[in-house]
Amino acid sequence: MRNKTFDKIKAVACILVILIHCKFPSVIGDLFEALARFGVPMFFAIAGVYLAKKNDDITLVRKGLSKKLKKTSIITLKIWGVYTVYSFIYAMAVHYGAAAWFHEKFNLFEFSRLILFNSGKFIYDFTYAFDHLWYLFALIYVYGLCYIFAPVMKTLSKPLTFILILFLYFGEFLQLFYPIRPFGISVSVWYVIRNWLFVGIPFTMLGYWMKQDEVTLKLEQPLTLGSALSVTGVFLTFAEYKIFGSVEVYFGSLFLVVGLLIVGLNAEYSTHEKRPDVEKGRLAKYLTFTGEKLSSNIYYFHVIAISFFGFVIDRTVPYAYANTLFMYLRPIFVIIITILISLLLYMVKFITVNSNKNLRK
Repeated sequence: MRNKTFDKIKAVACILVILIHCKFPSVIGDLFEALARFGVPMFFAIAGVYLAKKNDDITLVRKGLSKKLKKTSIITLKIWGVYTVYSFIYAMAVHYGAAAWFHEKFNLFEFSRLILFNSGKFIYDFTYAFDHLWYLFALIYVYGLCYIFAPVMKTLSKPLTFILILFLYFGEFLQLFYPIRPFGISVSVWYVIRNWLFVGIPFTMLGYWMKQDEVTLKLEQPLTLGSALSVTGVFLTFAEYKIFGSVEVYFGSLFLVVGLLIVGLNAEYSTHEKRPDVEKGRLAKYLTFTGEKLSSNIYYFHVIAISFFGFVIDRTVPYAYANTLFMYLRPIFVIIITILISLLLYMVKFITVNSNKNLRK
């Protein structure tokens, strides 16, 4: 049975991620951005929950990982292709020049950043200045490494979680207080810390071993504990933002991820009659639908929505950015546009699948 609680969490997380890249003005925007930093670690953790079934042998684990790796690689190639075409069209529209565009994106330095850190102008440039596609490339790394190390994955999952999360926060400590330059790259550059190694692997492993060890079943009041950790995570995130400013993954984000994992897994283990994720009201149904059917495309395409919306506004009403009301409405417009794009893509896929089924009949 599908876990509707995780669907709701994904729905909220993907909407919040938009508010990292398209912020509300003033302190409200900063607080939403800080809170949204739990989103991508949460996606990795949920991927970890479904990394393998509890009693699968190594052959079955690798078979499942092979399917996930193939599916994720195909999706990544398609989405990267869409963004690359969009980038080229945008660059031509502003008379940037095809040669300048090509050499800026496709060179050995940018390729090395992609390979090492899942970032670089292979996956972002001036036409859409956010490298959100790093998540997909990092997920490919995670699935590939889990496939290679499948025989020892369960044994290593806990140590890797704790050690790499420790390195993540140590790296953020260096960013704040002692910005060293390992290998000539400043540790303050966002992708040195936020990549497959320090975010992708530990949070995926966190979800994996919490599911494998049935952690929620060992807790006396998992829903209460999970909710308390989540609420603590929200307030801790706000406090950290107040003290440290913007960072990639707050300590409060970790509390949120662990708390929401407990809540989600508790729903999974509950009996059908007592399931806490049974739909109650329209909002719950909309969140479930969004998380299940739309959340991936919302994450994939929100940056195109931000870029295109900005392109249109810049050339029609550029003075709008001086209007406070517009700046508050801008993220809402982008969220609505992105949801509509995702809904359209879902409907096209739904119609296509059903048409193919009818043809086969």
